[in-house]
Amino acid sequence: MFDRLFGSRATAAEAVRAEPVLKRDEERRPMNLQSGASFEEWQEFFPFLGASSVNRDTAMKLVANYACVTLLAGTIGTMSVRVVQKNDRGGTDVLSDHPVHALVNDEPSPVWSPEVFFEGVGAVAFLDGNSYAEIARNRRGDVVELRPMFDARVKPFKKGRDLFYSVTEDGETRGYVQDDVLHLRGSATMQGFEALSPLKCFARSIGIGLQADEYAEKFYKQGVNPPGYISFEGRVDENMANEIRDYWTKKFGGVANSHIPAVLSEKGMFHKLVTDPETAQLFQSRSFQVLDVARAYGVPPHLIGETDKSTSWGTGINAQTAQFYILGLRRHVKRFETELSRKLLTREERRQGISVEINMDSLLRADLAARYDAHKVAVGGTQHPAWLTVNEVREMEGRTKSDDPDADKLYRPVAKSAGTDAGEDQGGGSSAPQPGTPLFLTSREGQE
Repeated sequence: MFDRLFGSRATAAEAVRAEPVLKRDEERRPMNLQSGASFEEWQEFFPFLGASSVNRDTAMKLVANYACVTLLAGTIGTMSVRVVQKNDRGGTDVLSDHPVHALVNDEPSPVWSPEVFFEGVGAVAFLDGNSYAEIARNRRGDVVELRPMFDARVKPFKKGRDLFYSVTEDGETRGYVQDDVLHLRGSATMQGFEALSPLKCFARSIGIGLQADEYAEKFYKQGVNPPGYISFEGRVDENMANEIRDYWTKKFGGVANSHIPAVLSEKGMFHKLVTDPETAQLFQSRSFQVLDVARAYGVPPHLIGETDKSTSWGTGINAQTAQFYILGLRRHVKRFETELSRKLLTREERRQGISVEINMDSLLRADLAARYDAHKVAVGGTQHPAWLTVNEVREMEGRTKSDDPDADKLYRPVAKSAGTDAGEDQGGGSSAPQPGTPLFLTSREGQE
């Protein structure tokens, strides 16, 4: 009877498991797959297996974790994505007429704007470690849509030399070739084809933070520690205790009665209670959890509102913010750029120097002074060789090009010599912008 219900081990061992076969002419069409559920998937249905209370939804209830994820994903979502190509002069040209450029810059999907799409897939990547989107193609193989798979269960697996993705969505399991799945990783990949999940790596720290929030909620909601107690000599029965408690609440309870002096009779004494050191230390640990989560995501604490250990302004904060862009955010942007270029562009286009680029220079647009100082150096305003012309800077700022011929020339400083004033042009190039002249105005505009 046991074999009839559960099957014998010999029968299970002899059974040959049927594997999916993807034919060459059906590579781009999804097909049904037979796959077993992972241990983590079983944990969600059966909590007694030891499932952790930390998942994508509960982790976002921790303010520090929410702030770090939205900061990383939101910053990437606000940066412009474009298709560029290296030119013969060593620079890059924006291919605005490329179909992929319109896809990632204007409308990845009919229901998703580019900002919402990249912020959403980025948030999932920084929570689960892996974020996926279906790459829809037409019959010619051109990319026509990017559909995020937020609620799908995706599992990459390898068969032979090819990589496939098993996608379970809406109760149906289908298989995709790797060219039809955009796989964005939010952390390092150390085993298999999936990146490490931040929620699993430091779920204990997030769980402690959630438990501390829950304890604080109960402390203030239920009043774990009363403000004090009233004592009398001798024994006080329950009826008298209730009467004294009601009298105290009626006379001295509330904000309006907070300054009325209390009067107790029958040798009654009020004893005030203070928060014990252990409870106070527990509340301090909540601040430590903010630093712990920020440290795990590589986010400076001041960017998520934690400024107890440092000042909110100054060169030190500016240096930390710049370091976050260089060391913290750049690694995620580079991974996203590489995956977008590999999956959305053909191999021949990549050989021609075409790539998908996330423009991090747009982060400087929020700092007007820093942006103008950078432009000033770029056009040679400090008497150094220029590497941008005035018209190029005007184009970056969204202004029309100037008709002045010098606006298209790179400034080259002229060394001092006998009988020559500093900065005098000897035919080697245009002069630097003079003090008092607006940086992005030509000489003709400045005279006006």
